[in-house]
Amino acid sequence: MNCRAARVRWAAMLCLFSCGCSLAREIPRDQYATRSERERVKVETRAGQRYEFDRIHVVADSLYGDRHLDVEGSFDQIETVGLPLSDVAKLSVRQVDWYRTGLIAGVGAAAVLAAVLSQVHSGSNGGSDTGPCGGRPCP
Repeated sequence: MNCRAARVRWAAMLCLFSCGCSLAREIPRDQYATRSERERVKVETRAGQRYEFDRIHVVADSLYGDRHLDVEGSFDQIETVGLPLSDVAKLSVRQVDWYRTGLIAGVGAAAVLAAVLSQVHSGSNGGSDTGPCGGRPCP
């Protein structure tokens, strides 16, 4: 197996592990204030506005969301947006989907194991048996 093919396989595995392992779970309206802080939240208002917050704080009947602004410079700028809970139509939290992550990891591990086993078996089927180790150096 050459080095380029190995790098391509590892890059493909990295893409599989980094993509699609999280999902947005909608929070029911009666549970908005059960936790005072949440991270990675999407909010849709009754007016149709959509916000993506890094972190939200729920206090009494209001929601305060912090989000990073895309500005040039060496300092991060964070904007805090306040919304009344009565204006929130939908609140979703991004979480890791452990079932999907485990499934992708299992398929990836099986593919790697199959590739390793096929390399081992193809190396020993060379036709001429030159010793007890099948042409490979014995330990």
